Amino acid sequence: MNDSARTFVLVGLVVVILLALHLMPTLHIKDTELRTVNILSDILPEHIRERDAIDHIPTLPAEAEAEADSVDEAEQHSPMQHFYQQLYHINELGRPLRIAYFGDSFIEGDILSCDLREQLQTRFGGCGVGWVDCGSQIATFRQTVRHSFNGLEEYEVVKRPFNKQVESIAQRYFTVKEQAWFHYRGVTARQHLDAWDTSTFFFRTSGGFTLATSINGDSAIAEYVTPADHLQTLKQHRHTRSIRYNVSDLTPDTYLYGVALEGHRGIVVDNLSMRGSSGVSLGELPEHVLREFAAVRPYDLIIIHFGLNVANEKSHAANYKAYTRQMGEAIEHLREAFPEASFLVVSMPDRDQRTAAGIRTMLGVESLVAYQQIMAAEHHVAFFNLFQAMGGRESMKALVDQGLANKDYTHLTFGGGRRLGTLLTDYLTEGFENFKRTQP
Repeated sequence: MNDSARTFVLVGLVVVILLALHLMPTLHIKDTELRTVNILSDILPEHIRERDAIDHIPTLPAEAEAEADSVDEAEQHSPMQHFYQQLYHINELGRPLRIAYFGDSFIEGDILSCDLREQLQTRFGGCGVGWVDCGSQIATFRQTVRHSFNGLEEYEVVKRPFNKQVESIAQRYFTVKEQAWFHYRGVTARQHLDAWDTSTFFFRTSGGFTLATSINGDSAIAEYVTPADHLQTLKQHRHTRSIRYNVSDLTPDTYLYGVALEGHRGIVVDNLSMRGSSGVSLGELPEHVLREFAAVRPYDLIIIHFGLNVANEKSHAANYKAYTRQMGEAIEHLREAFPEASFLVVSMPDRDQRTAAGIRTMLGVESLVAYQQIMAAEHHVAFFNLFQAMGGRESMKALVDQGLANKDYTHLTFGGGRRLGTLLTDYLTEGFENFKRTQP
């Protein structure tokens, strides 16, 4: 069989498999309904009910409505009190003020979070991109660090096999068969990312390995890393524009995580995105993992931003209620490890789809946003209604029309990330200005 015939047969098999998947009954994972496979979804409209029957929007409790109507976080027991206090005393902390931004593919590649970081660093100081995994499937796509690597095997929580007991706070880990290297270089695509002051390498090894580190192109300095039964870090305090790590002589029980690139002070934002995640797996992070990371990398604000992999036009209110109950449990789980940190839930953005009536907001989006707001109120954390801030219904279509989002009507371009990142930055800084008015 020649190459053309093999290609034709392969394409035919793929089409047959996709059609078979389309005819399968709807599948569920716990309370989440999986999307139906439809290879013609880009050209055929989805069924849509009448506008008067769009979503089941739950009644918001008074506390949730009050939070939605105001960004005044100046009250003594405000969910953002710790973050604003740290920001107010940022020059006295003796370390960077750190923000962890957990999310799904909406912030993948540092989209949106890079603009939050840039704008906050411009106002409050700081440098460096923060956390970067040792390896990355989207390293060439990300614009905020030049990242190259070789010899790593990646494991992440949304795929199997995966050992939760050895994961990092980013819900990934990397193994090496013989030797590997990973290299980070600063960039000028965003401000404050061309250089940094501290590089911190995170790993776990019960058998030890050899590490050779080269900074700014200088000759590599090799050292033997002694084994331990807990999370370990190695810090390099030096003005750095590039850093390369070579690892070799590894034992089987060695797990590599990532490197944090940051300044001595100011603000740093860690992008902790996970494609395909609903966010529920955050509640399954082992307690010892969270405690160890909290001890060496404390966060002052933890942002929770999920929903793309949950919203579904066929889902019922009960599905979202069950989902937000699990997410509330995940927030409390994180709070146990970071008891002083402020928490901010960012709602699902608008997500549109092709219908007989044109491009419309997917059924289920507004309902999920409302349940997320209720969850935030019930767990006494701050809430930013991104769906509303970006314009509500069909606002994703408006971004696509302006070239600020992709034609899947789901994900942003970097330009769209800047638009929405500015909205989030404005929310935080306005709350901080209100907080400052209460200070002596």
